[in-house]
Amino acid sequence: MDLDARERETIRYLDDLFGPGAGERHCRLLRKIESEALRDMVHGYHALEADAQHLTVRENYLLGMTVLCATKSYGTAAMFAKTLLHLGVPREKILAAIARLAMWVGGLHAVEAALHIQRALSEYETRGLASMEAWFPTAPPGESR
Repeated sequence: MDLDARERETIRYLDDLFGPGAGERHCRLLRKIESEALRDMVHGYHALEADAQHLTVRENYLLGMTVLCATKSYGTAAMFAKTLLHLGVPREKILAAIARLAMWVGGLHAVEAALHIQRALSEYETRGLASMEAWFPTAPPGESR
């Protein structure tokens, strides 16, 4: 599948999740990646996320958030947590998933993850989608596509 088709899939998927324009803004971020192969890979991830035949989008983001926390990738995990809130997943469920990390990665690591995720949830509760501007940049004046 060519990159333009992948981009259209990403736009459709993210517009469905976050509202009109979100997909194009996210693609603007992805276009900054110089490697076409890496850009295409990320678009492929979006296509996989959109396939809810066996896992719902919510389940996918919850699984992803916990794995990202286990690997100490807190920035992306925080964005996944904000996405989960946006999708209507209760804060308590998100934090319960993080608490269960203690069984697999240890208590101190789980506490560190919990603090990162709690901050992310509070940011989303305060600022909404504006707290996710890193994923959905607006175009600088005069920039197209």
